[in-house]
Amino acid sequence: MHMHVHSRVLTHIPEDAVPMVRDDAERRVWTFDENDYLFGAGALRMIVESVDWSRPRVRDGETWYDVQGVEVTPDGRVVGPRRTTVKASRLRPAKHH
Repeated sequence: MHMHVHSRVLTHIPEDAVPMVRDDAERRVWTFDENDYLFGAGALRMIVESVDWSRPRVRDGETWYDVQGVEVTPDGRVVGPRRTTVKASRLRPAKHH
């Protein structure tokens, strides 16, 4: 009898990371520059969980949307829940952030 053994797949996810659904591509970390979101200083890194597409806002001639998610540090640690308003041009799914 021949046994086939699968080796464990190693990932770069730290042991204490918050578990995420692997097949949910939209849960990747997005980085927004300071001028692409409202009311913050420096770049914002977050996992976008939802965008309120039903309530666009116009500010300085640009369209913005309210975004909800989880803020993370550059090394991937969870800061906590975050709500912000982001330029529509930065929320295009086709772009890689």
